[in-house]
Amino acid sequence: MEVNATEHDFAIWIAEALRIEAKEAEDSYVFDLEEVGVQKSMVLSKQVLEATVAQLRVMEEVEETVIAGPRYYETLVREESTNPRIGIYLMDMDDALSIDDRDNGIRYKLSNPSNEYLLFLLYKISAIASPHALVGFREMPVRRVHLSIGWDKIQDVFDLLRGIIPHFLTLRLETDRNRSLSDFAHYSSAFLFQLSYNVDIAIVPQRHLEELVRTGRLTRARRPSLSELDPPRRHYILDLIYHYQLAVGADNPFLEYISYYHVAEHFFEAVFNEDLIIRIRDKITQPDFSYKRKKDVGGLIRDIGRSLQIRNERITFSEQEALRLTIDSYVDIADLREKVTEYDSSLLDYYRNNKVDFSNGDEVDLNELDDSIISKKLAARIYKTRNAIVHSKESERVRYMPFKDDRVLVKEIPLLRFMAEQIIIESSSIVS
Repeated sequence: MEVNATEHDFAIWIAEALRIEAKEAEDSYVFDLEEVGVQKSMVLSKQVLEATVAQLRVMEEVEETVIAGPRYYETLVREESTNPRIGIYLMDMDDALSIDDRDNGIRYKLSNPSNEYLLFLLYKISAIASPHALVGFREMPVRRVHLSIGWDKIQDVFDLLRGIIPHFLTLRLETDRNRSLSDFAHYSSAFLFQLSYNVDIAIVPQRHLEELVRTGRLTRARRPSLSELDPPRRHYILDLIYHYQLAVGADNPFLEYISYYHVAEHFFEAVFNEDLIIRIRDKITQPDFSYKRKKDVGGLIRDIGRSLQIRNERITFSEQEALRLTIDSYVDIADLREKVTEYDSSLLDYYRNNKVDFSNGDEVDLNELDDSIISKKLAARIYKTRNAIVHSKESERVRYMPFKDDRVLVKEIPLLRFMAEQIIIESSSIVS
């Protein structure tokens, strides 16, 4: 792969991830851990770093999170679970699960990333965010490793990097003969299914780097230090808090998106009924309306009929319209625009110029002068995306495919999250 960076660049990125400085010596880089409260320094030989970077250069970047060679394949994976267990399994196996398939000449290894893969992550993430994002912007990550793990397992700087990002796992395949990328992908998927089937642990591909840096962007824009936290001044609707917490704690974009959507959905019936009542009241109080005139009453019935639908003998309403009304009632468009810009200013152009690929969700210009147009477009984009996620029949024209479409879906989450947060706050009451 083409790597437009020097060995010195990689040394600087390693230091940034560790939250220290790299000092260049004649034949090495020195990482002084005293800066983070650990009486120790680590030396990375320039020869070792050059050899690792050289090995990365001969790899092929298959996807954002996959590197491969003719006989080598490494992909980033994550455990999908509210109660992660893979770390416990791996500790019992010296931190790696290794299985040999002698019939096919393939060796599988599930473990922390290789040295080359660590450099690959640093290289890719440095293009979109700070290397701090690898450790989630936690304070003094090296000191945490020092206190929780100790130094018996830390032999070099690469081990230290693995120690501060223990939630990162890769699946490595090494083969006795050349394999195609398609073969590697099939064998990789088969192994992950085998693991899930036999030990009830869902290990899935982490296909997109944007998922790795989102938390860092949010904490950077808010209060990353617990010592700065203030006591609450408001009471919030409990149902909304539960959905919000489920979204924040979710490891996959699918659950996160749906949970934030449920925050808005809580108000659909109330805002729709209120709007309908206001429209009916406005209609019947017009000076030219008469309940004695069939034409006037018939027109009122038609207006109501356009707003309501009969489905399975139940009267329903347009959820997309209810979503628009909820946005009008609870979302401050100017504040939403500011939050999105603070998080990632490039998203404004993205939302304006791109539909949601898998749902055909509408483009929306958050800089549009008319807020009513923005709320209408937002409702269409969000509702169509929600439908594509929920309705996944093969015959559907637009539908979401897990993992495959995560790269697109993850860009929609900040927009919906900031809206959900506004809805929760605007519907709250001040503590008396």
